[in-house]
Order: sequence, then structure tokens, then C-alpha cells
Amino acid sequence: MSKTDSEDAETTAGPPPSTEDVPELTEIGLVYGTDAEPGITRRRRGKGFSYHLPDGTVIADQPLLTRIRKLALPPAYERVWISLEPRSHLQATGYDARGRKQYRYHVHWATWRSERKFDDLIGFGEALPTIRRRIARDIAEHTDSSYFLLSALISLLDVTYMRVGNRAYAQENKTYGATTLQKRHLTFEPDGIRLSFLAKGGKRVRRKLRHPKLQKILEEIADLPGRDLFSWRDQEGQLHRIDSGRLNTYLTEITSRRLSAKTFRTWGGSVAAFAEAWKHIDASERPTIRQMCEIASDRLHNTPTICRSSYVHPAILNLADKNTDLDQVRELIQAAPARALLRADENRLMTFLQAHYARKDEDKTECVRAG
Repeated sequence: MSKTDSEDAETTAGPPPSTEDVPELTEIGLVYGTDAEPGITRRRRGKGFSYHLPDGTVIADQPLLTRIRKLALPPAYERVWISLEPRSHLQATGYDARGRKQYRYHVHWATWRSERKFDDLIGFGEALPTIRRRIARDIAEHTDSSYFLLSALISLLDVTYMRVGNRAYAQENKTYGATTLQKRHLTFEPDGIRLSFLAKGGKRVRRKLRHPKLQKILEEIADLPGRDLFSWRDQEGQLHRIDSGRLNTYLTEITSRRLSAKTFRTWGGSVAAFAEAWKHIDASERPTIRQMCEIASDRLHNTPTICRSSYVHPAILNLADKNTDLDQVRELIQAAPARALLRADENRLMTFLQAHYARKDEDKTECVRAG
């Protein structure tokens, strides 16, 4: 293995990707990997660890050991598996002290996924009017319990931008998101809905929603039997719960696009950050990254640091750069056409993103011509 392979083996944690992403892996010089393949194992030795090939041989090769150390696997991890292939998108897995499986990915994979998440925003914005039109219809017709709950859940995400939620986290950590909310987490008051629950990371979320239409829908759902808010029983008494997979399938069905419900949160953070930026740009002032991320943080109930890295489109953050022509941005936004079923702040963001990606496409074309 070359020194370059070792240096490229930095990783990040995250959920396992789909095999549908394999074509994209080849574009970034990686190969698909799984811990079902033979790999390197870790054994405790004295105050440290030894690492072994599938045949049990102790690894002494220094470049390989360097690559392994760069994975920074916590000492508490058990049943550690490390890929033999330095180009594998999945570099290692292990189980933490609570028995939860953890993943470590190649830095190129993590970077690509992060960039794609933001690139997906413009497609999400284009699909949003279609989503809103369909969920309004499904709520009004109320002929199918599953569609009624799915549309209500998306309405909640569209208003709050809260995390989608994961049933395993709810069971193991007692932390909740939209799909795992329980009825006890909501209090219906004359002037709105009071939400109070423990979110991912153990952070207590307390917020008041003033949205009469959504409140009426959630009050109706809360009258259904069961502890979970987004669940129902069919005529045979079988319990059904809405999870992220079903939610994503519904979005794909509506839009004929491969969308994730998680994008609502990225959209919300970017809309909030750009709205703050526009307030300053419209006043002939340059926004700061801190101002934009603090507003996004307040909207998402997250830290400004996390919002900067995960929820605000990089092109928005670039507005703080002194080399960005704010007069050009102002002229662009002021001439923006209205779009049906998009809010004013969303419409401005869509105009900005479309111009951003149009410039990127032009730059690519110029590079091809120059090459």
C-alpha cells in the first residue's frame, strides 16, 4: 500500500449507504465494501492493541498500521473489523459500549456525500410545491389512514424542520424525532401547540408552534388509539407506525424524485441563513458567517458550529467573503420571479441557488473547452 493510500484513509461516522451509490463510488476512486468480507481484526495486548490479518498473522507493516491508527477507533469498541482495501468506502466497523454498531468511512466518501446533500437542495426546492399540493389533498380527502398520517408528518417537518427520528434511538436513548414523537410530547393550548421532548444528543427541545391548520390536524391524530403520535391500527387491530423509510417512499411517489425527508432540515437551515444574509445585503451590508449560523441554529435548535458544517449551503456562507459581489446578488434577488407555493424566503433562496449552479455549469463547460 502506498503512502498516499494511508493518508487518504481518514474517516467519519455515519449510517451504511445503499448499494445504489456504487456507481458514484467509482467516480471518486473508491470501491464498495462491507464488513461481511474478510478483514483486519483487533485484539487487546497489554495497554494497547495488536492487529491481525484474516489468517491470524500479526500486522507489522508500518504504513498499514499508520492507516489503522488514523481511523481513530475508540478503545472501547468491540468486535472491530477493518477493511483490507484502502480504497473501500467503508473502512471499519465496531460496537460501542452500549452495543450499537458504529461505522467509519473513507474521507472521500464522507466529503462526496456531504457535497451531494447540498447539491440536492435545488431539486428539493423545485419539488416542494408538488409536495405541498399533494399533502394538502391527502389531508383534505382523509380516505386512507396511512396517507393522512404521512401528509400530516410532512406538514410537521415543513413547519418545524425537526429531525426525522429513529426508532432504535427512541428505544435505546429515549431521544425522539418527528416519526417517533409520542402524544405526551405535545400539549394543545388555545393559542398553539407546545412541544417538549428529548432530542438527539440528549438536548431538551421546548418550543411553541402557532399554526392553527397544523394544530387541528395533530389534534385529530392525537385522538387515535395508541401511545405514538404517528401510528394507527387497521381493521384487524394490527399496529402500523410511520418510519423514515415509508416517509421517503411517499416523497418519491409524490415527486418521482429520489428525495429524503432529512432534506427538510437542511432546507430549513439554509432558508433561515439566507434570509438573514438577505436582510443585510438588502441594507448594503455584508453578512457574517456567525450571524447566518446563529439564525439557523435558533431555527433548528442546534449549535451554530453544526449548522455551519451540516445545514447551511456553502454558497450561502460564501456571501460573507469580501470577494463576493453583493451588488450582483442584490440585483438577482430583486428581479426574482414569484413561485407558486414557495414562501418569500424560499423563493429568494431558490433564485440564488439556481444562479449558483448555473455558474458552476458554465465553469465546467469552460474547463472542458480549455482542456
